[in-house]
Amino acid sequence: MRIEELINEHSDRLTDNDMQLLSIILRNKKIISNLNSKEISDIAYTSPAGLTRLAKKLNFKGFTEFKYFLRQEADSIESHKLNHTQILINDMNDTIKLLSQTNLNPLVSAIHSAKRIYLYGTDWGEKRACELLARDFLACNILLYTIPSYTELQWVLNDITENDLLLVISFSGENIDLNTSLQKLKLKNAPYISITPLSKNTLSSRATYNLYYSTTNLKITNTPDTEYNYFSPLELVIDALFRYYIDSYFE
Repeated sequence: MRIEELINEHSDRLTDNDMQLLSIILRNKKIISNLNSKEISDIAYTSPAGLTRLAKKLNFKGFTEFKYFLRQEADSIESHKLNHTQILINDMNDTIKLLSQTNLNPLVSAIHSAKRIYLYGTDWGEKRACELLARDFLACNILLYTIPSYTELQWVLNDITENDLLLVISFSGENIDLNTSLQKLKLKNAPYISITPLSKNTLSSRATYNLYYSTTNLKITNTPDTEYNYFSPLELVIDALFRYYIDSYFE
């Protein structure tokens, strides 16, 4: 079992602080396996006792056993040539598991009752997902407004009301300008849905409703500061949301 699967399995035990700590550990998995608990706690801004409590929430006897698990996983990944097709299959399967653990009723209810529904994606893949969702809902004669850029999002945020709904798709969930602008929604008591990869992020922590998907960045070249993100799991989540809406409101 992968660490991401363990986190999903025991998510009901994990606090926001636990998720932030896990995010730091996972980003530094290879380094952490070679450090002691004091060194790790300094990196993760916690205490050795906090690391032990976290490990036990994931059903390890202690942090030493958890660290051994992480080292074994890192060694296993390094010892096998990456199979990009299998990575896709894993991401899709993990996303399906996330969907099966998510109560979609509140989300589709919010869509059904909203006077106006706006969609905003932060980049190309996210905008494409917004367009696919808008296309799907046309089949139900429901018009979803896709917001083309941040400038137009500012227009919408000035006029949106508590009877409307905004759906925001972001890869990181940590766009400072975006998250600052979305604070207007709280003042207006206007709901919004966030869709992001599975991680603790500012966007999802502040949203009224959340949807997550699993994704793995592909290392295609050694060019520094280059990301290769692909969006099949995101589009699976979009399709599932639409299909759940049909199941809930159409015979």
